[in-house]
Amino acid sequence: MRARATILAALVIGSVIAMDPGGYSPFGPAKWLVISTTGFAGGAAAMWNGTPRLERHTWRLWLVLVGVLLASALVNHDVPTALLGQPDRHLGVISWLLFWLLFSAGQRLNERDRRVVTLSMSIGAGALGVYASIELVAGRPIALAASTERLGGTYGSAAFLGAACCLLIPIAIGQSICTRNARWHRTAAAVSAALAMVALIGSGTRAAWLGVAVAGVIAIAVRQDRSREPHRGPRLRIRDVLARRRAGVVAGLAGCLVIALAVTLALRVDDVTQRDHGAASRIDEWTVAVRVLADHPVLGVGPEGYRIASAEGIDAHYEATYGRNATVPDRAHSGVLDVALAGGIGAMVIFVALIGLVLLRAVRLLRHSDTIGRWLGIGVIAYAVQQLFLFPLAEVDPVFWLASGMIVTVSPTTTHPGRVGRPRDSSRPVAIASAALAAIALVVGVLDTAASRLANQSLDSASSVDAISAADRAVDLRPDVITYRLVAAGAHLRRGTLADVDAAIDQARHALQWSPHDPFALDELGVALLRRAIVTGTASDETAALRQWQLLVEADPHRARWQVELGRASALIGDVDGARRAWTAATLLDPDDATARELLDSLDAHG
Repeated sequence: MRARATILAALVIGSVIAMDPGGYSPFGPAKWLVISTTGFAGGAAAMWNGTPRLERHTWRLWLVLVGVLLASALVNHDVPTALLGQPDRHLGVISWLLFWLLFSAGQRLNERDRRVVTLSMSIGAGALGVYASIELVAGRPIALAASTERLGGTYGSAAFLGAACCLLIPIAIGQSICTRNARWHRTAAAVSAALAMVALIGSGTRAAWLGVAVAGVIAIAVRQDRSREPHRGPRLRIRDVLARRRAGVVAGLAGCLVIALAVTLALRVDDVTQRDHGAASRIDEWTVAVRVLADHPVLGVGPEGYRIASAEGIDAHYEATYGRNATVPDRAHSGVLDVALAGGIGAMVIFVALIGLVLLRAVRLLRHSDTIGRWLGIGVIAYAVQQLFLFPLAEVDPVFWLASGMIVTVSPTTTHPGRVGRPRDSSRPVAIASAALAAIALVVGVLDTAASRLANQSLDSASSVDAISAADRAVDLRPDVITYRLVAAGAHLRRGTLADVDAAIDQARHALQWSPHDPFALDELGVALLRRAIVTGTASDETAALRQWQLLVEADPHRARWQVELGRASALIGDVDGARRAWTAATLLDPDDATARELLDSLDAHG
């Protein structure tokens, strides 16, 4: 087995199982550490050998797409984050380069390598299925502050779990019915597919269900079309018939497993279908995204820039319906719209063309390829369809693009290697650069995982001294990550001395040096300035706090929480009318939040 197949198989399995129960984000830094390190390392190993050459049309589309995203990152106002990615989402330009690299690496795999990688996908399906089944029967192995009981699996997110199932389940099914595989191999793959089906259903993800359904319809239509073709091949041999019967027995056993778990799942049908909002929420998200895109049609708002620019498209209806007390929209909930916002309408057109070429080859693969190839194509189709209603995922897209590259290689439409692609010598510099990025990703990822643990210790600590110490050490390990600076600021504010308040202000300002318009850092700075004004009672501090919240409300007048804080700052300086206006606006923007109403009642009582 060659190194490239081994490393890429580790990428697939690691992207599923990597997690850190002791981390601030259990399914974040540890998973990205594995994905980025093995992704760049596997890409380096695959690109070291310049054959076969890369498919010409998709190579050009990738070149232009990454170029446009890079240009957008450089001209917008959050360059470091746009290039490297926001720590919770990891979809900067560097991640798109990783997707391109893995797409190219998939084309470099021979048949034996592809078998190893598809086997790892089947193992990954089983792993997420086992975890989701435990979660279904016994509860979440890792506690999360979630508002739903839908299964989140090894991703901690129902949407992410459903997306991964779309891609991995068909490949596991293909492994289970491939007669070239050993009996134990087919049995294990069938069990993996069955368990992953429980995860798919338990995730309650409608986009994933739709993706699987559409892929299934396409596969059936293509199969029926093939059945009309005259059969010219040899008769089935007896051993082939027996092999198929054994496969049927295995499928039957897997079906019994699905039924047993489905009965358990049926007891939680309300949890599976639970939604905070109905289907109209997706339309509202798209409406906001289209408004922002209309203001930035050429280069969008940059990769990871939507979390900042989304305020431009939010109106009073959106705020009253969904609220933004704890979160802000950072995704358009449509892969196509997400790319358009990251790089403009041109990037969207290129992305659609790229996905279209991949899907075209996947559909043709259903007609002409072997068992594994056909089911690989089904998985790619299902994932692409569900992403129309979700968004690109740094946790799953690397495996999707690796599988897409494999499809380009095995597709009968691939042009002869001698006439396409880039010169052979050009692969070596790419391999060297990828290996260097793998080493950097390893170091940065280890530091991030350690910092995540310290941030979690800070939040769990009952001692303010220990909480501040752990948070400050997290910042020392990853001073570029805004999240850890905000955790440190919160720890200092909880202790509440003037020195701590000043430390919190310093942390928030350092975060804004990295990302000047980050909404959470701006919010934390405003909170800290208001706290300082309360502690000192000086006119200068009161004015500084008021000015900060005025600026925030001017930038985002429809955010109810900021109106509440503006009212507090106004009341602090004795501006009763200003406080009343702000709190009244807050009650209209977020009728479910009782804070503003209570403040208004208190104002009237003392009025």
